[in-house]
Amino acid sequence: MTRIWNILLVAGCVLSIAATFIISVKPAGTSLARTVPVVPAELAVASSLPPLNTNSLPSLLDDGITRRLQLKTVIPKRASNKVTKYVVQMGDSPWSIAEKFGLKPETILWSNDELNASAGSLKTGDPLMILPVDGVLHIVKEGDTLETLEGIHGTPTQEIFEFIGNNFDLTQPPQLTIGQQIIIPNGYSTILWSEAQVPVVSMTGSGGGYSSDIPNLGSGYFIWPVNVYGLSQEYWSGHPGIDLTTDFRQPVFASDSGTVVFSGWDDTGYGNFIVIDHGNGFQTTYGHNEANLVATGHTVVKGQQIAESGNTGNSTGNHLDFRILLNGAFLNPLGYLP
Repeated sequence: MTRIWNILLVAGCVLSIAATFIISVKPAGTSLARTVPVVPAELAVASSLPPLNTNSLPSLLDDGITRRLQLKTVIPKRASNKVTKYVVQMGDSPWSIAEKFGLKPETILWSNDELNASAGSLKTGDPLMILPVDGVLHIVKEGDTLETLEGIHGTPTQEIFEFIGNNFDLTQPPQLTIGQQIIIPNGYSTILWSEAQVPVVSMTGSGGGYSSDIPNLGSGYFIWPVNVYGLSQEYWSGHPGIDLTTDFRQPVFASDSGTVVFSGWDDTGYGNFIVIDHGNGFQTTYGHNEANLVATGHTVVKGQQIAESGNTGNSTGNHLDFRILLNGAFLNPLGYLP
């Protein structure tokens, strides 16, 4: 009896295994085959690893910003911490040069002692030193220390010492040598540039000035002294006026009505120069003309042609140096022109 039960048990196991095998190899088209489709291995690999196409259109990332695949990393050029050289070009001014390098125009003067002390001259072809930051380029003299430089230029000793462009060994006390160039970051100095001074023309009769009473002819409202221009230099501490680039012999007009109190050659750098007194405390000046068309003592009306623009005096190109004074003090013309 026991043997019969054992035979039945073995037969039941065999039938169970056979039934499981038949179900697992059930042909496609049954409900089970439709529920769990068999995906070929090569298709699965292809869908997870799409081919690389660097010319494809940008795809929208999760953050919503479209980007194109770049196979090359672009490393931005780093700013220099060294002094560089620049050669003055036609039409340059301290202001325009400063604009090219992202500096203040005062820095151009404070980096070039000969420029700051040479009556405002700036000539095409002149080499200039350009600082990497706003400040002063100091040439070490006998007795100079970082402490004395701080007293002269206002920048803390530690800031001068740690500025990387000065190449000090930070593990050793600073050593200065005569003739050494020291960059004073954010430092300042005096302005010797002559254009910061009142033009040297006599308003009392001597030196070609006008000695008669000046009638009040000015309106106090000014027009642009040239019709077509480019702005090559704005108002700043070393240049209390504006420079307007012009064509050679382009007409120059009186900015307001008044009396010509000077018309002639100016030895301080303005070349052929005109000063108009408007009789109400205002004066306007017109420098670097190729030709003056009015003489001292002439009365002019607003908009009248008074000169032809040029490149005379200390100039690097055709332009008009235009200034407005009130009771002898320079004003920013851009604040008074329409």
